[in-house]
Amino acid sequence: MLEFPAALAALTLPAQLGDTTTTVQIPVSDVTGAVAQYVALALVGAFMWGFKFLPQQVCAMLMTMRVDQLLTRAVTFGINSVAGATKDRIISIDVGNRVLKEALTYALMHGGTLVKRFAGSPVDLAEKIWSRLELPADAVKPDFASIAAQVAVTLPAKVSA
Repeated sequence: MLEFPAALAALTLPAQLGDTTTTVQIPVSDVTGAVAQYVALALVGAFMWGFKFLPQQVCAMLMTMRVDQLLTRAVTFGINSVAGATKDRIISIDVGNRVLKEALTYALMHGGTLVKRFAGSPVDLAEKIWSRLELPADAVKPDFASIAAQVAVTLPAKVSA
């Protein structure tokens, strides 16, 4: 804290003009902390504003990373929520279809709107999830459109598929 002599106090506080022992204390740390918060907010805003000047390829790469992260989490959720499914092991076709439904539901429920739009339709998401599952070599590709339709029926109305 800074302390100022009574002369400055007399200029700033006319009611205390006669008192020569008065000092004015300015809480510098509080003021500095408040100013630092506004400066940090302005820097974050400037940083985010700068994103619009990134090349389109960089934006696409960042969005691809977000889609990859969503698909990884969706597959992990699907495997964890279906009995008989284990990670890093080949799973049967029936279990794989249940994992696919659970993972697609997770992706559609928890994926951001821009991420889902970039990843494609629910059918496209289902195909991408299917490609990440450890299935037997003779696995027959399911009807992704019907699986996506079944999942869409179970989603709440506020979730856009």
